[in-house]
Amino acid sequence: MEGTFNLPRIVIFFNIFLRKFWHLVKLNMLFLLFNLPAVIVMPLVAQFFLPMQNISTVMTGNSIYELMFYFAAGAILVCIPVVTAGPAQAGFTYILRNFSREEHAFLWGDFKEHAIKNAGQSSLICLTDLVVVLIIGIDISFYMRISEKNMLQTAATFFVIIFFIIYVMMHMYIYPMLITFRLSVKQIYKNAFIFSIIRFFPNLGILALCSVLALLPLLLLPAVGILMFLFITMSLIGLITNFYVYPVLKKYMQDKLPDMS
Repeated sequence: MEGTFNLPRIVIFFNIFLRKFWHLVKLNMLFLLFNLPAVIVMPLVAQFFLPMQNISTVMTGNSIYELMFYFAAGAILVCIPVVTAGPAQAGFTYILRNFSREEHAFLWGDFKEHAIKNAGQSSLICLTDLVVVLIIGIDISFYMRISEKNMLQTAATFFVIIFFIIYVMMHMYIYPMLITFRLSVKQIYKNAFIFSIIRFFPNLGILALCSVLALLPLLLLPAVGILMFLFITMSLIGLITNFYVYPVLKKYMQDKLPDMS
């Protein structure tokens, strides 16, 4: 780590990515196995945000692109991560946080240890997120379906969408805080909300980058996109968010609170 202190962070990131590439591939497949329920659910969750004409048409060959669109939209929520299996996400985040800090991690051993260690809080976060996402999705879908909108309805739609964007941003911080500090779930959400507001535009940039990485391959080259999702997409996006979040947590929290990991 000593030789990297004076390098630009973008150079450090690609150095980590290239050195850890095969570990990231293995971690992606490990995480996919334990996060399979979230992957199966994610296209269904996406339907709450993006109205579908007829769910039966998605199962036909003529609507395969529509199915891929919902899968791609759901992939963003899995990769950030909002829709996820909490314990698996905790173990996954621990490995990626260590990679982003250029520290060693045992893929299976540390994944299993920190999934079990944080199972209670991560499961509560997972259930909370599922409820919140479904409520927000139903609200957005409802407002989008209204053919004649007045000023109040337009404003309501705008504020719900902004709140959802902030809520998604919070998840770049939630799991790194969970596996690093001894905090209550309430404190984790509170701090994540604060970081989402005070760093809104940098967060928005990272969120846009991650969304493009999740969306474009699946929409433009579906076969390639699916292969990437199976082998690298989740690990890559997780590494990006952890690499981005770590200096923020170090500056505002780690230098003030003990690292409990």
